[in-house]
Amino acid sequence: MKKWLRRVLPFVATVATVGVLVGCATPNAGVEIQGEVWYKERIALPQDAVLTVEVKDVSLMDAPAIVLAQIERSDVSTPAPFQFLINRDQFESGHTYAIGAKITLNDQLLFINTQAYNIDLGSSEPMSVLVQKVGR
Repeated sequence: MKKWLRRVLPFVATVATVGVLVGCATPNAGVEIQGEVWYKERIALPQDAVLTVEVKDVSLMDAPAIVLAQIERSDVSTPAPFQFLINRDQFESGHTYAIGAKITLNDQLLFINTQAYNIDLGSSEPMSVLVQKVGR
């Protein structure tokens, strides 16, 4: 093998590999949605309390929201961080997406978000989702 080819071949292989990987990653690039859920009350919740955070398609007003992703965690404190990494192809152009959050204890609702937290797919800024105590 020629001397110059031995020097160039690893470079060409690296460039080709990177090109293939970048080409594969572009169509299904991930959308990162992150933030925290918090409540104003200065109380510790029981360890059995469960925080549920969902990414929802809320485009249709006369139909239930479609849940794209959901996480649940126990041992809830405030603020409680969340993070989703979802393929971009899961989101449809022209649709509206939002975060929904709630805290339950033994299937009883304790806290829920009462305002809309729409997702800006073009932003990487963390979201701050306030959940309000449910009146009894």
